[in-house]
Amino acid sequence: MKISFLFLILVVALTTATDRPSFVVDWENDRFLKNGKPFQYASAGMHYFRIPYQYWRDRVYAAKTAGMNTIQTYVAWNQHEPSPGQYNFEGNLNIVKFIKEVAEQDMSLILRVGPYICAEWNFGGLPPWLLAIPGMQVRAQNKPFLSAVDRWLAEFLPLVKPYLFSNGGPIIMVQVENEYGSFGCDHEYITTLFNMYKKYLGEEVVFFTTDGPGGIKCGSLNTTAILTTIDFGTGGDPGSHFDNLKKFQPHGPHVNSEFYTGWLDHWKSKHSTRAAAPLGSVFDTLLGLGVSVNLYMWHGGTNFGLTSGAEKEFLKPNPTSYDYDAPQSEWGDLKMDKYHALRNVTDKYFPGNKLPVPPNSKKLGGKTVKLAQVTTLLSQISPDSLIKTSQFPMTMEALGVFEGMIAYQHKLTAPIKNKNICLLGVHDRAFVMVDGVFTKVVKRDEVSPFTIKSAADTITIFVENQAYIGFGKVMQEYIFQYKGLMNVTVDKENITDWSHYRIDVRSPVTLTRLPYSLPSELQGEYSFNGKPLISGGPTVYHGTLDLTADECLDTFLDTTGWSKGYLIVNDMLIGRYWPDAGPQYSLYIPGVYLREGENTVTMVEQQSVSKDLTVDLSDTPNIDGPVNPDA
Repeated sequence: MKISFLFLILVVALTTATDRPSFVVDWENDRFLKNGKPFQYASAGMHYFRIPYQYWRDRVYAAKTAGMNTIQTYVAWNQHEPSPGQYNFEGNLNIVKFIKEVAEQDMSLILRVGPYICAEWNFGGLPPWLLAIPGMQVRAQNKPFLSAVDRWLAEFLPLVKPYLFSNGGPIIMVQVENEYGSFGCDHEYITTLFNMYKKYLGEEVVFFTTDGPGGIKCGSLNTTAILTTIDFGTGGDPGSHFDNLKKFQPHGPHVNSEFYTGWLDHWKSKHSTRAAAPLGSVFDTLLGLGVSVNLYMWHGGTNFGLTSGAEKEFLKPNPTSYDYDAPQSEWGDLKMDKYHALRNVTDKYFPGNKLPVPPNSKKLGGKTVKLAQVTTLLSQISPDSLIKTSQFPMTMEALGVFEGMIAYQHKLTAPIKNKNICLLGVHDRAFVMVDGVFTKVVKRDEVSPFTIKSAADTITIFVENQAYIGFGKVMQEYIFQYKGLMNVTVDKENITDWSHYRIDVRSPVTLTRLPYSLPSELQGEYSFNGKPLISGGPTVYHGTLDLTADECLDTFLDTTGWSKGYLIVNDMLIGRYWPDAGPQYSLYIPGVYLREGENTVTMVEQQSVSKDLTVDLSDTPNIDGPVNPDA
């Protein structure tokens, strides 16, 4: 009886193990096996944190109708841990809800956890508060960095472990780091990260790395414990890229983890587009070679709030739109030429797709909102917003401020009439006020002395953080990353004794200190690039719009005629606008951010105002307008 009982336990255990879902690399036959059967994926890249969670289902379903069988997403560490040890998994950051949505639509999921993700996202997905930690060196075998990463992964990876494919969930693959071969060549660092992943997830998931064809040796590990994948677009010969991969990794399935459907944008540069025909042709070639492919991007989404990133040591910031010229637009409409170019290919290799093509959504247009001046940012300067005083200006990181704007103020002890004032080390843009009058705009690292025309009492300098650099070795160089101001001189003599004030650009209307006297003139005597500056400095404009329930639709707010600033709708910071720079002129407002009845529109305008103080809501986007490199 005892023997029979033990035998029964063994049979049950073996049966359970056999029935357990499995997704593995079949190294000998250069393929994936999903529950023992060969599997090739066609994946749609989208980022849950760039999409209103109410639209996740639509975006996933649209990809499925195009014949995709997998979804791929980055994970945005900096949004989930906005301050050390404080975590956010709500709303658009509810990644478990996103995982469940993918599973409900019978799609597989690939997680690109990083911790570095690039993605044209602020600081490449790393939390900017890392920059305030002594001895910090990001993306390196560095104790302060790895300690912060381990704490994050200890919080995040156990959260998603129940949703691994081996545990009955949709997650088939998890990426370690991201394009590290374009950054460094420290295999000890990659090994340390890999061991962290295994510690929290176990080994019943396929781990992988991603690099450009030239970064493989530095970006991955030469072991069958981790799959090396590459990324490239429609240019060049796909076969030659994989021949190069075979020299490093002779066996295993071939994967293009970022097959580019479009390209990224920068302020001051023309909107990027890519043709549909070569996209479909090379996609066909890749699937015909047995390559698993992820479309980067299927759907780009929006850099809501202050999340957009930047590149290069001289700073090339990305706009609020992350449309990417992807097959599914930022606002969810299908670009039919690309959609059908891709679907025709998936129909060939994965036949049987009977799903109808989703219709585009109805949009709201034909509305105008009249705005009124309600306050200036100068009104926020008070003992309550004072952070610290010091002899010389301090960086934003040293003051614990990692986004938006900050104010520096100095009370003069001697007149400086007809003397030259110079700002040094501006990162990223300064708005100079002398005795409450907007006098000068200074761009990043610009050395441009200017003369004070009258006897002055107070100098106030607002400095804007336009995004932390998220790509390249300059990420490790604080001289390029810091935000704020290094020094101010008058006739080459240092100005000392500065007060630093916190400026809130997310809810500026509620911070108005009354009574406060607004400047009577909107346009002052000073100008920038031929446009008069607002006399009272960066100013907040506010208006309302009544909507019926049927009018709460996706729409586009046109900022043409304004200059540069932040847009807030119903207390939601939509993002940055900068029509003076282009190419983005309108900002996408999801219908789920509107409400029946009164809606509020707030603009924090930093430089110059529209002549009629209005903005229009249109049913047509404008992210491909004229650009001005000198903005």
